[in-house]
Amino acid sequence: MSLKVRILIHVIFSVITISIFTRCNQENKKQTSQLKIDLWYGQEQYFGIPGNPQRAINILGNVACQDSLVALRYSLNEGHWQNLSVGPDGRRLAGKGDFNIEILRMYLSEGKNIVQIKAEDSNGIIEQQKVIVHYTNEKTWPLAYEIDWNNVDLLQKAVYIIDGKWVIVPDGIRTVEPYYDRILAFGDSTWRDFEILVSVIFHDYAEPLPGPPTFNVSHAALAMRWPGHDDDGNQPRVKWYPLGATCEMQLKTNLDSCRWRILGGGSKTENIHALKTIELGKKYMMKSRVESLENDSTQYSVKFWEYHTAEPDEWDLQATEGPEDVQYGSGLLISHNTDVTFGYLKVSPLPGFSRYNPSDNSEMSMDSLPRNSRLP
Repeated sequence: MSLKVRILIHVIFSVITISIFTRCNQENKKQTSQLKIDLWYGQEQYFGIPGNPQRAINILGNVACQDSLVALRYSLNEGHWQNLSVGPDGRRLAGKGDFNIEILRMYLSEGKNIVQIKAEDSNGIIEQQKVIVHYTNEKTWPLAYEIDWNNVDLLQKAVYIIDGKWVIVPDGIRTVEPYYDRILAFGDSTWRDFEILVSVIFHDYAEPLPGPPTFNVSHAALAMRWPGHDDDGNQPRVKWYPLGATCEMQLKTNLDSCRWRILGGGSKTENIHALKTIELGKKYMMKSRVESLENDSTQYSVKFWEYHTAEPDEWDLQATEGPEDVQYGSGLLISHNTDVTFGYLKVSPLPGFSRYNPSDNSEMSMDSLPRNSRLP
């Protein structure tokens, strides 16, 4: 065999060997990387049915990665790639690998939108997922409004899911992984004076301690006049004020010392002597009201009682905010470090209810509404 033939055979054998080694190495990387993007509410999601309760939409999920995650990004409608934060962060991103894609509605197109998500690990392996976002800005959330969770076939057509994993159960809708502010939103930026009535079962809770994720508080809450998280430079945003108020039923270490707190944009109201005893696994009723007063101030009222007993005539706690208070916005169900089931939900307008109606008839945005800029 000539030298040229032997050299040619050696070269061919080397190329084949390198090709096989490279392919095997890539396959080994794929097998060991286990990079996976999990979209909690599917690859086809809906926003704007029956309306839009806040400035942004939220696409929630988790990226699992055995090796180091180098980058997680998303793009909207083939636009620029945007970096995403990955949990845990002690606040909105609870678990390792959790993400929350928060997109202002002003950047969405009417109808079909495409969100691409791309993750890359330390081995250079890339995983991508596509989310089809169906969006409309042509509907106004009705008031009155009610939800029987057993009749809900698609959760995003009944509420906005702002944070957390939720699942429909026989008694209502339950938090899957309790943590900081697991939130469901309903309503419209034009809502002003209304009542929220909902049943609640407390299954368990984290003891309220200083620092994240409890910040000395564990509760189930109703919020009113919500515009959306405010700009603070974080991804996702964590600044929950300004808003009207959150009405929090706080669970204490001793469950015979639970009590309401009304937390506004710059004020706190609670009565340490009006204590409630809560039994885990038992069903209760929560009711809140937001009402405009003649002097341009706003009154918030709350009450709590056992399910299947008569509603008390008196409110448990009331608080008043001045004219600088947020004047319009939607409603929220909030679970903060509590494992809860929210049941049948009913929202009712107060007598004389009227929606926000700009005098120039221009299109209203959340950012155009009067807002309280005070810190809590």
